[in-house]
Amino acid sequence: GIGAGVVHLVVLHCNVVEMDPLTLISYNISFAEPSSVAPNRAHRAREAPHLIREECLRSRPDVIALQECPSESWGGTTFGPEYVSLGIRLASHVEGNIDLLVRRELAGHARRIALEHPALPLPALAAAITLPNGTRIVACSVHLPHTVEGATARELMSEAIMRILSHWSSNLILIGDFNMRSNEDRVVENLAGGGWIDAWAATGEDKNVKFTWDSRTNSFHKPGPNSFQFIARFDRCYMRGNELAARRFGLIGNHPIGGRKGDYLSDHYGIVAKVGVRPSSTLANIGVKEAN
Repeated sequence: GIGAGVVHLVVLHCNVVEMDPLTLISYNISFAEPSSVAPNRAHRAREAPHLIREECLRSRPDVIALQECPSESWGGTTFGPEYVSLGIRLASHVEGNIDLLVRRELAGHARRIALEHPALPLPALAAAITLPNGTRIVACSVHLPHTVEGATARELMSEAIMRILSHWSSNLILIGDFNMRSNEDRVVENLAGGGWIDAWAATGEDKNVKFTWDSRTNSFHKPGPNSFQFIARFDRCYMRGNELAARRFGLIGNHPIGGRKGDYLSDHYGIVAKVGVRPSSTLANIGVKEAN
């Protein structure tokens, strides 16, 4: 007993389920146009696809979400054959293509999801993807309207997209150019039943990788006499699901080309999100249906 000085040890046996890594990147490439301060703009225009590809592939992504592609075939041509485009869709506020690409090994297990709404354009491209560990996720490339006045439209579009995707899996990842302002954070996180996790916030809110727009430093667009230079967190990654956990968050394209002041690949910096994915449970695939 305790009085006799006997030490009792209780051993707990815990089953720790290993999570498999999944890397997603998103990049608004601004039509792959050359920066206003590129030393030779014609040469940069020819070089841009290669530079963008190399910048993206440094993160070794499994999923690539692109916004403002200059043509329907740009993503597939630039990233093939290692990556396969699952389709394109035009944004609602700009003549730029939204693309979603996956590693070729995943392409045979990916199905595009039809995003249709009777009253709203839904500027996004999504796919259900069954990963090697058996878990089915939905990944969605998003490009929402850009003005301050577009907050209501962004909310309505986001909720409609989220509700449609929820029919395909309980493990959802929305990534892209949301064009959101900070006062919209809580609204979006509580849409369609709530529970949305902001990958940047969930990984420590590192201010060094917070802002994806910085026109004070990035001279991609030539500043006009009355232009307003500012920083913003337009690009986001939101996720929801018991099998998902945000592991790391970072930026791509946030260093000037060749060290030249103000010379960047795009007016946006891209984002990279590393997500842990648990092997499939029964709940993860409730309601999942086959794509048309």
